[in-house]
Amino acid sequence: MKTERGLTTFLVLLVTSCCLPGGAPAAAKPAPGPATAAAPSMQARAADLAARFEREGRGRAGIAAVDLLTNQQVLAVRADELFMPASNEKLLTSIFALERLGADFHFTTGVYVLDANVVVSGEFDPTLGDPLIAAEAGRDIYAELDRWAAAVRTAVADKPVRNVLVVSPHGLPARHPDWPAAQRSEWFAAPVGTLNFNDNCMDVSFAGSGGKLTPVLSPAGRFFKIDNRLKIDPSKKNLWSLRGVGDEQRFILSGVVGRAAGEPISVAVDNPDLMLGRTLADRLERAGVRVQGPIRRVGPDQVDWARARLVASTRTPLSVALNRANKRSLNMIAECILLRAGDGTWPGSAQMLTRTLTEKFRLPPGSISPADGSGLSRKNLVAPSAMASMLAVAARRGDAMLLLRSLPVAGVDGTLSKRFLKSPCRGRVLGKTGYIAGVSALSGYVLDDQMRIRYAFSVLGNRLRSGSDPAKDLQETICEMLCESANAGKDSSQGTQSTQSRK
Repeated sequence: MKTERGLTTFLVLLVTSCCLPGGAPAAAKPAPGPATAAAPSMQARAADLAARFEREGRGRAGIAAVDLLTNQQVLAVRADELFMPASNEKLLTSIFALERLGADFHFTTGVYVLDANVVVSGEFDPTLGDPLIAAEAGRDIYAELDRWAAAVRTAVADKPVRNVLVVSPHGLPARHPDWPAAQRSEWFAAPVGTLNFNDNCMDVSFAGSGGKLTPVLSPAGRFFKIDNRLKIDPSKKNLWSLRGVGDEQRFILSGVVGRAAGEPISVAVDNPDLMLGRTLADRLERAGVRVQGPIRRVGPDQVDWARARLVASTRTPLSVALNRANKRSLNMIAECILLRAGDGTWPGSAQMLTRTLTEKFRLPPGSISPADGSGLSRKNLVAPSAMASMLAVAARRGDAMLLLRSLPVAGVDGTLSKRFLKSPCRGRVLGKTGYIAGVSALSGYVLDDQMRIRYAFSVLGNRLRSGSDPAKDLQETICEMLCESANAGKDSSQGTQSTQSRK
C-alpha cells in the first residue's frame, strides 16, 4: 500500500506542473462539434472500433477526448449523445462539490451535552468509522468515538448520561428512490444521512472452526442485540442473512454456516444514525460513563441549541471523502458529498449540480442530467463530450490536485489496480471506472511520457449485451491510442500509429 500511495503522489505532483505551456487560462473551452482534422488517423481508428463494437452487438459506445495542449476535441464518436455514466457520475459530483464547497471545506460533526443528555449532530460526514480510512491511520473504527467519549466523561464528571440523542432531519437517513429495492441490503446501496458510521453497514465474519463457529459483527456493543439463529454445518457452504428488526436495535442472523470467513461481508443497515448512537453509547460505558436511557433520533428543532454545550467535534477534509468515493467508488460517500454541496435533498441538489456545472464549465444545455451523486440511478445521463470538456477545464483549476489525487491510477491502485497491468498506459491513466447492469464507463486523464496531463477523455458504453469485458477492451484500446499520441512536446496534429484491439 505504501508503494502504491507513493507512486500516486509522485504522478500527481508532476501532473500539476504541466497542464498547458505558459499556464493557459483556466476558463478555456474545448472547440465544440466533431473532432477536428488534427488527428484523423486517431479519430478514424476510434470510430472504426466503436462501429465494430456496435456491429458485433456488444452495445452502444460514446467516445470523446480533448487535447489540453491545443484545447481541441480530438475524438468524437456519438460524443453529443446522452449515456448512463454509472459511477462516472462521481466525477460530476466531485467537481460540483469543489466548486460549491471549496478545496478547504471540512465536514463537521458536533457532540454536545444538554441536561444530562449527549446530543450528536452532523452535516453528512460520510467517513466516520470507515474501516479503510481507519486502517490507513493505524486506528480502529472506534477511535474517534472514543475521543468523543473521553470528552463527554470530562464534561459530565461522575454523573450518568440519560439519553444519547442523534439529530437527523425529517426524511433522513434515506436511499434514493431510483435505487433497486432488491439491492437494499447491498453495501453499495447503503442509505445516507447527516450522521453516518462504518459506511452505514454491519460487517459480518465468522471465526472458529468445525462446529464452533462464532459470528463476529462490527460495529458491536451491548446496545445491539443479535438473535443468532444460525445452523452450523461443515458440509454446507455459507448461506446466511442478517436482518434488522424495527429501528435495528435487534438483528436476526439466520441461515447456514459451514466454515470460517475472516473477510467480512457488509450488509447495509436502514438506520445508520441510530447505529452511530448505539456504538457511541457503548464506547461511553467503556470510558466509564453510565448510559441510563435509550438511544433516540430527534429532529434539529427538538434540541435547545442555546443551552447545548459543545464538548467535542470532528472535522473531516473534503479531500478525504473524495479519495474514498473515487478510489474505491463508494456510493454512500458520493451521495453525502452531493447532498452537502447541494440543498440536502436529491432533487434540489441535482438541479444545483446541473446549473452550477452548466454555467461554470460552459457545458451545452441538456448535456448533463443527474439524478443522484454516485451513478447508481439509471436516470443519470451525460454526453461524453460534456464529460471530457468538464474534465479538461477542471484540470486547469487551482483545486485540481484534490480531484486528481482522488482518481485511481491505471495498474496501480483503486478500481484500476488490476487493469492496464501490461499496457503502456500503466501509471499514465488517472480514471474513474463505472459499472451497473448494462453500463460500463471510464473517464479521466491520459498523461504523456513526462507524466503531465495531455488528454481528458470519456468512453461510455450502454446497452451492453455481452457483459462488461468488451466495453473494458474498448476503453483500454482508446486509452492506449491516447497514450501513444501523448508523447511529450508533440501535438495531436502529428497523428498516431494504429493500435491493435485488445480483444
